[in-house]
Amino acid sequence: MLVEPGESLSNVCQAVHDAIRAAHPGWEVMVAAGTVHPDFTDFHVSYREAVETLTLGREVHGGAFVLRYDDLGIYRMLNQLPAVELQHLVDEALGPLVEYDESHNGSLVQSLSVYLLHNRNGVEAAAKLHIHYNTLRYRLEQIEKLTGGLERHPTCRLQMELAVHAQRLLAAQSAD
Repeated sequence: MLVEPGESLSNVCQAVHDAIRAAHPGWEVMVAAGTVHPDFTDFHVSYREAVETLTLGREVHGGAFVLRYDDLGIYRMLNQLPAVELQHLVDEALGPLVEYDESHNGSLVQSLSVYLLHNRNGVEAAAKLHIHYNTLRYRLEQIEKLTGGLERHPTCRLQMELAVHAQRLLAAQSAD
């Protein structure tokens, strides 16, 4: 859908989302928008960004969202990297957790991802994972043992958080 460029783009996207949800309450409605370009000949750029936003939005936000390309944040940068580099980052930072999960039918990577995406709030993360708070604490202790810790050097912490986002991006790319 083409809309008039301007500050109202977010409002228009939200209104479209709300109208479709009202008409079809059971539907998961996804609305994605590219950036506004002053020249119509750049429409293809905005369209590509909207498709990218839709693809990444499914992975990052689930089945119902309103999202602009500008809202993608770190995913815009990570999406510029080759998949092999993203996979290297994931393997380096999360490799021990992936191996543990595979050999123990575990969910340490998922637990870490949810924990980080909820700003390290254990109560919220446990609720989102549908587990007891003490179960999450135990998993975080396992993660600590396998990786050397979430609270180690700031650069290592950042690398682990980026690896979680890189893994989500790789999952979104492989779903295409």
